[in-house]
Amino acid sequence: MRYAILMGLLSLFSLQVNADTRDDHERAREARLRGEIRPIAEILHHIGEQVPGEVIGIELERETRAGRPVWIYEIKILTPDGRRLEVEVDARNGRIQELEDDD
Repeated sequence: MRYAILMGLLSLFSLQVNADTRDDHERAREARLRGEIRPIAEILHHIGEQVPGEVIGIELERETRAGRPVWIYEIKILTPDGRRLEVEVDARNGRIQELEDDD
């Protein structure tokens, strides 16, 4: 299962950060260096233990929740029974914020 997650990550990792004038990857790297987000490999390991399946997409977005800005990983997972799930994860602490069918 970990192998499937890592292969999914390597084969189609598409880190996206909401647009501003700087490059997306640079904003994500800076957020990681500041400790605002956890490494995606760590997040995937943690999520893989809770939500089995193959990772088919990843996005990193900056959102406002409860009046404060937060980084959210949106991870799309194809479950063993063929369902597509979207898992929203707090990028700072790795906690699942929302889990829903992605139909």
